[in-house]
Amino acid sequence: MSLQIWIDGLFAGSVFAIIALSMTIVYQPTRIMNFAQGEGFILGAALGYQLVGVWKWPLIQSLVVLVIAAALMGFIMERMVMLPVQLSGSKFAWIIATLAAAMIFQSAFNIKYVNVTFSYFDLIEKDISIFGAKLSVQKLLVILMMIIVFIANDQFLKRTLWGRSIRAIAHNPDTSTILGIPTKPVIKLAFITGTIVIALVGFLASPVIIVAPAAGLFFTIQGFTAAIIGGVGSPKGAVVGGLMIGILDSVVRSWLGGTWGLFSTFFVLAVILILKPNGFFGKRVEGR
Repeated sequence: MSLQIWIDGLFAGSVFAIIALSMTIVYQPTRIMNFAQGEGFILGAALGYQLVGVWKWPLIQSLVVLVIAAALMGFIMERMVMLPVQLSGSKFAWIIATLAAAMIFQSAFNIKYVNVTFSYFDLIEKDISIFGAKLSVQKLLVILMMIIVFIANDQFLKRTLWGRSIRAIAHNPDTSTILGIPTKPVIKLAFITGTIVIALVGFLASPVIIVAPAAGLFFTIQGFTAAIIGGVGSPKGAVVGGLMIGILDSVVRSWLGGTWGLFSTFFVLAVILILKPNGFFGKRVEGR
């Protein structure tokens, strides 16, 4: 089997792992799987296309605008999701709220970019040769970003006051409120951080994989699948699940063709749900 297939799978798996990590960041203090998370990926791809590809802005300025826009999107998304959840009192309101947010953002992207795919020149036009296989520097940046996000998230949760607050809210939100932990600002921070993370990977990955404005739900499903396989709420599980489905998809596509890659991913998901309903690293937790 060609080494190139494994490299491509590692890249795709890193993208899915980062998406799953961003969903985990939101899930930890809220117990909500945000089905609008993939729209942050589209935001990153759209801004990369517009700022770097069309307007030819410098990279640093584009990244600053991207972070600001992603933070604003995360803030708006938090309001769109959490307000209905808080007002309805239903434990299932988050499903409708997150899907509605996804549809609203998707419609906005479709209105702005009709018949457009987000593709622009590579940020760094250079390839690395590994035993005859090619790894572009841009793909390498995505793989490194996955590692950095995982380590940074782990250290943030362990070593910072806000991180410990997230862990406390995840363990018992009612007790955390009684103890004076600011749950609402923490939840806002989680949405904003998760959106910035997924927008950055959208910015870096879109020139390589080519993204359509309506593809947000696809990336959400891939991240959600990775999170379920690895264990909902587990950063380690998000990485393992993402890499697993990325490599599996690449290998199966090379053997049987494109449509079988997605089928194999969901087949593995079904098997894991039967054998390990909580995923590889997940814990049994009742959602809100």
